[in-house]
Amino acid sequence: MPIDEDMFFPIRDRRAEQELVPGSELRVVEDVSGHLGLFGVSPTYMPQIDRHLNELLATGI
Repeated sequence: MPIDEDMFFPIRDRRAEQELVPGSELRVVEDVSGHLGLFGVSPTYMPQIDRHLNELLATGI
């Protein structure tokens, strides 16, 4: 899950990788903190990660 403002791992690169994986889906985390969101500096980051992971786990794949 790329972060929309991440300078280290831009969405365009993640999209190219995602397209190589059949049946995959690209989900983008929206956070102005970019890569710093990984360190808990933004209160909106982890709820998005939790939601995406819960949806993935709910599919039973």
